Amino acid sequence: MSKISDKILNKIKEENIKPTPKWHFDLRDSGMWLVFGLLFALVVIAMGLLMFFWSDGPWLHGRFGMRLFGGTPLFLIIIFALGASLALLDFKNIGRGYRYSIKAVILALIIVAIIAGWLFNYLGLSQGLDRSISGAPFYQDRGRYMMQVWQNPNNGLLAGQILEMNNRERFNLQDFEGKKWMIDASKARWRHNLVPEKGLQIKLIGKAEGDDFKAEEIRPWQSSRGCTMGSSQEFCGMRR
Repeated sequence: MSKISDKILNKIKEENIKPTPKWHFDLRDSGMWLVFGLLFALVVIAMGLLMFFWSDGPWLHGRFGMRLFGGTPLFLIIIFALGASLALLDFKNIGRGYRYSIKAVILALIIVAIIAGWLFNYLGLSQGLDRSISGAPFYQDRGRYMMQVWQNPNNGLLAGQILEMNNRERFNLQDFEGKKWMIDASKARWRHNLVPEKGLQIKLIGKAEGDDFKAEEIRPWQSSRGCTMGSSQEFCGMRR
C-alpha cells in the first residue's frame, strides 16, 4: 500500500500537479445554473404558448371526440421536449444534482413548468409573444392554428364570416377557405349574447349536409376579453 502511495506522491511532485481551486468549480456551476435557467425559461414559454393555443379548442365546447393535440404546431412540442431534456441533463451535472432521483427531477420540472406556463398565459404574455413572432420561420401563429382546428366541417366544426342575413335562423356564411355555406340556425344557441349581423365572424358547432350546415351552437370567433380597439382578430382573445 505504501508503494502505491509513494508512486502517487512522486507523480504529483514530478508533474507539479496542483489541486483545482474551488472558484473554478463555483464558476462552472454558476454557468451551468445560468444555462439551466435559460433552458427552463424556454420550456415555460413553450408551455404558455401551448396553453394559449388550446384555450378555445372544440374539446371545451362539447366536442370531446376531438383530439386535444390536433393541429398543435409541432414546433412548440419540439421546443418543449428539447428544452426539458437539455435542462434535465444540465441539472444532473450541476454540483450535487446527480444525487436526486431522475424521476423526482422530471416530475418537479413538469409540475413547475405547467404552473409557470399557466401564469405566463394568464398574464397575457403568451398572446403578446404570439403576436410578435407570428412571422417567424417554422412558427404557426394562433390565428392560423384556430382556423385549422375549427375549419373542419366533416367533424361538425365551421368558422367564417356572415355574408348575408336573411333572418336569424337562416343566413349565408363564407368560411376561411372561401367556400360559401347556407347556415340553418333554427335550433342553434347563440352564445355570449351574440347579435347576428352581416360581416360578423363566428365559429359554429353542428353538422354539415352538402353545402348546408345545420348549426347547434354559434359562438363569436373572438371574445372581447383582453381586446382593444384596433386589435387584430387573429390574435385577440378567442377565449371561451
